[in-house]
Amino acid sequence: MQFRKWILLAGLLVLRLGTALYGQNQIILRCTLSGCTEPLGLYEFDGFTFQQVATTQADANGVFEFKLPKSSARFYQIGLGSDRIRTVILGEEKLVEIQGSCDNIRQAVVKGSPINEHYERTRELVSKFNNEAGQLLRSFGSTTDSGELQSLIQRMAVIDKHKLVALDSLTKINPLLGRVMALNAYQSYPANNQNRYPDEIQYFAGEFFSKVDLSDAGYDHLLWFYEAVKTYTQVLSTVGLPEEMVQGYLDSLLVRIPEGSHARQQALAAIVGSMQARKNPLFVPYAEQFIAEYSAKAPQSAAMVGGILERGKRLMNGSPAPEFSQMTPDSTQLNVKELRGKYVLLDFWASWCGPCRRENPNVVRMYDKYKDKGFEILGISLDQSRENWLKAIEADKLTWKHVSDLKGWSNEVGRLYEVTSIPKTFLLDPQGRIIARDLRGASLEQKLAELLGSEPTPNDQ
Repeated sequence: MQFRKWILLAGLLVLRLGTALYGQNQIILRCTLSGCTEPLGLYEFDGFTFQQVATTQADANGVFEFKLPKSSARFYQIGLGSDRIRTVILGEEKLVEIQGSCDNIRQAVVKGSPINEHYERTRELVSKFNNEAGQLLRSFGSTTDSGELQSLIQRMAVIDKHKLVALDSLTKINPLLGRVMALNAYQSYPANNQNRYPDEIQYFAGEFFSKVDLSDAGYDHLLWFYEAVKTYTQVLSTVGLPEEMVQGYLDSLLVRIPEGSHARQQALAAIVGSMQARKNPLFVPYAEQFIAEYSAKAPQSAAMVGGILERGKRLMNGSPAPEFSQMTPDSTQLNVKELRGKYVLLDFWASWCGPCRRENPNVVRMYDKYKDKGFEILGISLDQSRENWLKAIEADKLTWKHVSDLKGWSNEVGRLYEVTSIPKTFLLDPQGRIIARDLRGASLEQKLAELLGSEPTPNDQ
């Protein structure tokens, strides 16, 4: 009997100990928010969308409470849908409280959380460094005085040193803060290159992530990492580097990130998003890579990328140009297929578009030069007024073919080609495939010379 009593007592002790340990391994996010009429969600960013990981209703006192496993510090978002959110760091502290209003949730205040307080100060410090460095770089680019240049370089060096000091001190406070600073500790080219790289672009490509340990799993749930890769991709893809060089730099970055990691997922998402936004042909291989690597781990995002890929391929170099027909100035229908056999420039413009009209003399000159060598232009006007459209054609001496449905920005061909600004051009080969986009001025002349065997004249440069 006594033995059974000890067994029961031991069982109660184990139960109580287990309950206590469970509480110790749990964190609570408590949100006191006024004006809420719907459940509150907890989200994590996956590189494309904010995925809901939990949702909860308010209790009788209007308090929302989330319970999560204790972990290393990581970013979450609380809010009412992915467009009304407030970022908060959770994972290490037993209790984090947020107070505010659902009507202005972005301004809700985090209470009793040292890591969130340190993070706000870190954000302010990063912003300060970026503003100061940006001002110095702008001054550096606008002066030729050697004494002033040297002074600016010295001041850049001071900021660079302060960044490294901040990196060290923030890492000691909390590794998450150190990771945020590492992504913002880029050292300025004028003060640090010292002939290590032949030019600033190669310096940027080689040094942008030099303070970042990309094997560190702590970057898996760091929003700043996604933004850093996005910035890196945008810079490399907009400075005129050959596509194969851009791809080489991006591949060198990805190989440093563990396969299957959430950080790699976000890096690929950032690259895909940046390339897709610019209609860069590199969008295709990186979108395909994302789908291949993450279709099992992130099926929703992979499906989204697949849909974007199918739509995006329509307007990539090498793809058949979408077919269309539209009304000509003499009210007949012209189908773009009728122009097969020539290199065709689809030129989206309008009579009211100042940059288009200023570019027209150059286009006229090139048309006159190459029209007998297999070159044609099809102007697609985003006008709404037939009279203005025809007057502009006559005034600018645009003797090539023209079409329009006079629906302005709702022009069916413009929507088909996803035109959001003008002038906008697509160059098609004789088989009707897209071979280049956004060629104007000297770049168009150079391409036509390459295709049609005529050297550009000095006046064309």
